[in-house]
Amino acid sequence: MTVRAHYRDDLALAQLETALRIFFEGNDFASVITLAGAADEIFGKLLSSSGRENSLEVLKKAVAEIYLKMNGGPIEPSEIADRANRAKNSLKHWDEGQPLIVKVDLAQEASDMLCRAIDNYWALKETLTPSMEKFQRENVGA
Repeated sequence: MTVRAHYRDDLALAQLETALRIFFEGNDFASVITLAGAADEIFGKLLSSSGRENSLEVLKKAVAEIYLKMNGGPIEPSEIADRANRAKNSLKHWDEGQPLIVKVDLAQEASDMLCRAIDNYWALKETLTPSMEKFQRENVGA
């Protein structure tokens, strides 16, 4: 076995590209969520470490403002993040006593996670790959 050095952003990009390929195949949205979620986290942390907002931070701010306007009171940012990451975490973690059945719209959650990962990639690199462009054309605002 040969141990090599790898840039984390290159590995995250490979995960995101694989997630996009699987998404377009349309048959394994759970894997899309897991792979895109990993890429989203890496890209998001790279943005945060450079003092820029990542897609989850932007989402939390927007939801908090909408919630305040509609309900007259605040919502904890952690509640928003928990909801945004619920599908990803349900696929990665299980503790004794939790249900064995996960109720989730896998296709929608996969699309949402891909949007977050692509937004973070764009914020970092200011470019998109052909598969990211295809996803944007076919799935965003559709």
